[in-house]
Amino acid sequence: MASKTKAPKTKPAKNYKHPESESPMRPEVGTQAQFKKKLPPKTYRYDSSLSPSLDWDGKNPAREQGEALIRQTLDAKTLEEAKVAASKLKAMSKPFLNWAGKAERLSFDVPTLPLFIHERLSTKAILETLKGHRFDRNQETMFDLWGDPQHSVTDQVLRAYEYQDKWVNRMILGDSLVVMNSLLRYEGLGGQVQMIYIDPPYGVRFGSNFQPFIRKRDVSHGDDGDMTREPEMVQAYRDTWELGVHSYLGYLRDRFLLARELLSATGSIFVQISDENMHHVRELMDEVFGSENFVSAVTFAKTTSATSENLASTNDYLLWYARNIDQLKYRQLYLDKEFGGQGASAYTWVELADGTRRQMTNEEKTDPALLPPQARIFAIDNLTSQRPPGDFPVEFRGRVYRPKRGYWKTGEEGMERLKQARRLEPSGDYLRYVRYLTDFPVFPLTNLWPDTSIAGFTSEKLYVVQTTPKVIQRCIQMTTDPGELVFDPTCGGGTTAYCAEQLGRRWITVDTSRVPLALARQRLLTATFPWFELKDEARGPVGGFIYASSGESVGNWRAQC
Repeated sequence: MASKTKAPKTKPAKNYKHPESESPMRPEVGTQAQFKKKLPPKTYRYDSSLSPSLDWDGKNPAREQGEALIRQTLDAKTLEEAKVAASKLKAMSKPFLNWAGKAERLSFDVPTLPLFIHERLSTKAILETLKGHRFDRNQETMFDLWGDPQHSVTDQVLRAYEYQDKWVNRMILGDSLVVMNSLLRYEGLGGQVQMIYIDPPYGVRFGSNFQPFIRKRDVSHGDDGDMTREPEMVQAYRDTWELGVHSYLGYLRDRFLLARELLSATGSIFVQISDENMHHVRELMDEVFGSENFVSAVTFAKTTSATSENLASTNDYLLWYARNIDQLKYRQLYLDKEFGGQGASAYTWVELADGTRRQMTNEEKTDPALLPPQARIFAIDNLTSQRPPGDFPVEFRGRVYRPKRGYWKTGEEGMERLKQARRLEPSGDYLRYVRYLTDFPVFPLTNLWPDTSIAGFTSEKLYVVQTTPKVIQRCIQMTTDPGELVFDPTCGGGTTAYCAEQLGRRWITVDTSRVPLALARQRLLTATFPWFELKDEARGPVGGFIYASSGESVGNWRAQC
């Protein structure tokens, strides 16, 4: 009798849980009519600023403050008093970006609306259902699989936003400004978000704002055939950009202001933008977050080629600001060194098996496979610095060397050890340090990312303005720890949520259109990720991951992309 073939064992589906994190109990959409805990609109005021030309606008109280400081400077009895008043005046009258309607709009009101649950989604529940509709006594209930805590209608109406519930990652449909205000006022998330990633419209063209159809990514500005079928979106588009770029700047300033309130003291915000309005957006962020909290402007490749009547643009930019630069959380990332590539272009010397050293030939630089067996590639590096410890003569191969400028990077004992290890090599009148390519096989990530391009329109993009995951992965890894909260008010293709889920971070994402949320929902439900081993299963990702210490990883923060 033929033996039965055993079905291959499949690994059970797992998902990261965050048992140490909570969020307020939220009501289901079916209880909307009974929900009575309404809150009034919230008024947000802009920071007062004074035009450098002392223009009179009749509304801004900064003019009166400026005149008072001028009087204090003129009437000061001592030089110190005058300096104090003058420094305050200078701080108020720094150059700033101005646009139509800015001076007349000193504050704005945002509706405070509760966030109702429309549906719960779980990939794990779907997989369990497809296994045969069997109920295993050891298995969780279907309510648990779908993440439904089964709160009664009474609890949802009377206890919503007053009692804590288990943390659940969320996709929210609504205007980002209203949603952020609700997160601040109803859910108390002010100062709780570790990283915010915003990919706003690059401009006021329709194609920069929406993808009207799920299966069509190309959007033409001014083409009726590409107009969205959501009437509220058309109205929103017209209302939002009524004054063109002036409306665009006001739109961004309002959202940056609320984003700042959500960020923790150690948090970061990344704004993805093109060269069309990058200069305006940076000035705007200087105003909201403070120029002293600027961290970096990252240039990353968005495509391998582009067409243009003039010089084609293949890059986009990330403007990175800290909530407080003195408390910024930053994890250095590293990339693999590849011979001749970024971080390894100076490695043009070779040490042969017999110990002789020479420069590589052009053929060997082009094809390292031509190198003799057991050859070691190395670079000769600078051995001096601007600081001590040493300025002493070094005798090497019958010649005496001293630092031309500054000091040796090591003392006399250290220099002797370098000699014994054959780590010194002369180059003209200079003594250099020998650094092998294998000494440190990675190099620090900088603010130039040429390896993030998407290869043309045929790539696997779901959304018209979808960002490559590598960009957002790096932002998350540089500025957050596992289990911390990531927020994206511009969901688009859901890449931020996708990357945060993969890396064990909590996330909330928002969009004002149903199309990107539908695409993001499908993407997250069908995604499979490698399971990163947890240090403490009971704590979840917040307890940390188990990191490899072999050549596959260097430290805790190698770029996993």
